[in-house]
Amino acid sequence: MKIKSLLIALFSCCFLAGCLDVPAQQILTTNNGMRVVDQCPVKIPRVRQQPQGLTSTFRVTSWNDFKLQRPNWKQELSHWVGKTDLFLFQEAVDRSSFLDVINKANLKWNQVEAFRFEGETAGVMNAGAVSSIYNCSIKTAEPAIRIPKSILASLYPIADSRFPLLVINVHGVNYEIGMGAYRRQMSQAFSLAKSYPGPVILAGDFNSWGEKRTYYINTLAQASGLQQAIPAPDVRVKVLSEPLDHLFYRGLVLNQTDSRKTSASDHNPLWAEFSVPSTILAKKTSL
Repeated sequence: MKIKSLLIALFSCCFLAGCLDVPAQQILTTNNGMRVVDQCPVKIPRVRQQPQGLTSTFRVTSWNDFKLQRPNWKQELSHWVGKTDLFLFQEAVDRSSFLDVINKANLKWNQVEAFRFEGETAGVMNAGAVSSIYNCSIKTAEPAIRIPKSILASLYPIADSRFPLLVINVHGVNYEIGMGAYRRQMSQAFSLAKSYPGPVILAGDFNSWGEKRTYYINTLAQASGLQQAIPAPDVRVKVLSEPLDHLFYRGLVLNQTDSRKTSASDHNPLWAEFSVPSTILAKKTSL
């Protein structure tokens, strides 16, 4: 708790001193430059499906990379790059050494600019083997330190599918005595998933420490028709006996899951392979 209090004080002082910048707009940094995107609406809008996209079997990795603060992050990232079609990063930063690995893997990436610190953009990032066809974001300020946590919702085309894949990357509110901001943020994320008619992946660092937070997101998941991909053995990092990271899904077939302990971050990566069911791989229509 002393370390957490010190971090809160440090970020608060930095925010007041002006070395940390929080943009007023929803800014998306991409491999093609920067642009403003919409704050996520109540429902994801209808978007025309594309003829090319992810294959009917694809692989997803979700990982909080701890802002690349540990020296062996590149080794860990390289392990997963070769077996991943969609990356969901939390605490990503747009450092050139990190982007070099992503670009060399020919991944098309989009990052929410939650804030800028010492010249680097920080926020969740989605990186895919194909380009997303829609993006929107949600930023929720941490009640204690007023620095935003971000959500990025992206639509990815799936070849020969009636619907694109909705991917929602979540970095949950952490520094809060109660659960007011956490409930608002999570209800927005799960509401987007619930209202979407096609396949959904909702994953990330939920900061679901403690029984109350875990119970709340599990209740939302059940109400949204989402299942959870739990690796075996389950090596997810836990705080107060509850895992912080989750990978929920709906409208997909889970083939296998994987994870492994790493010293490259304070979180262990989550990996899963999915297939698209035949009920979705049908006659092509638009949403």
